[in-house]
Amino acid sequence: MIKNKPRIRIVMIVLILALLAGTAAWRIYNAREQATLTVQPLAVTTAEVKQMQKPNTLKLTGTVEGLTSAIISSRLAGKIDQILVEDGQTIQKNAILLTLDAVELANSVRIAQNNVRQTEANFNTAQADYQRYYNLYAKNAATKQQLESAEARMITSRTEVDNAYANLNNAHKQIADGSIVSPVTGVVANKAATIGQVVSPGTTLLTVEQIDQVYVVVNVEQKDIAAAKLGAAVTAAVDAYPSQIFNGTVAVINPVAGGESRMFRVKIKIDNPEQLLKPGMFTQATLTSGEPKTVIAIPRSAIMAQKGLHYAYVATNGQAKKTLVETGDLIGDLIEVKTGLQPGMAVVIDNLDKIKDGDALLTEGGTSR
Repeated sequence: MIKNKPRIRIVMIVLILALLAGTAAWRIYNAREQATLTVQPLAVTTAEVKQMQKPNTLKLTGTVEGLTSAIISSRLAGKIDQILVEDGQTIQKNAILLTLDAVELANSVRIAQNNVRQTEANFNTAQADYQRYYNLYAKNAATKQQLESAEARMITSRTEVDNAYANLNNAHKQIADGSIVSPVTGVVANKAATIGQVVSPGTTLLTVEQIDQVYVVVNVEQKDIAAAKLGAAVTAAVDAYPSQIFNGTVAVINPVAGGESRMFRVKIKIDNPEQLLKPGMFTQATLTSGEPKTVIAIPRSAIMAQKGLHYAYVATNGQAKKTLVETGDLIGDLIEVKTGLQPGMAVVIDNLDKIKDGDALLTEGGTSR
């Protein structure tokens, strides 16, 4: 038995070595299988980097203003008797907006009429006196001084009649001004008047905004003002109607830059027959400033943002290459790329969140290089 112990030990060692070798072989095989699975290419879609014509435009932020913003106030002091309009109401030119208490105004007219009758009577008397003295003077029955005094009284009476008629016209004008009318066709806004309110001359009561045409007012920097020419075509968009574009033209250019901003105030006139654009709305205006430019562009979906930088995955020889790019303006569904790519390259446009630099790719579309 003692002689067999070395043999048994040898057999056990061989078995242990065989077991270790098998385990190692199995691990190597499993690692190879895992490696084979790891390098399976990711199916992605690519698009070719292309050159295209980019419109040469200037994008500006502006505010809508009515073509005319009429500030309505009273010419007279008085108490508001009626208010005939509300905010948002469309009214025509010369429509009555509100009226003042007319009792005092009517009394002023009556007093002026009485003054006219009195001065006319005085004038008739003075005229008759002058005629009598004229006849007496012709017969040497009155002195020249008496004739001249009678003539002076007649002239004074005529002046008093003219003044009385002027006062009567003013009284009638005040009666008319007691009915406050709109100077333009437009929409009532910012009504601050209330019935019974006592107003002073010049007090703002409401505004009437003429908005069948409107201005989009923008501020243009000095370096861009050359692009803003009278009559230049402009398009405008507002958040309220995201699918609608409003067409207009440059109508007014302030020739003096703002004292603080050093920017030029430019007004763009836009037809607004349906009154969709309303004063105070913010707009994005696009001004065509020259001939189109040739640029490089890729689909917007190919851009990945990380820590304030933009990247694209370029498909090269079946692998993904993470590439830093500098982007420009949006052009529809495409985005301008200023640096980092060349025409003819293929960029990945989907599964960006699943790709790492150097990953194998199975591509569709585009052109790999």
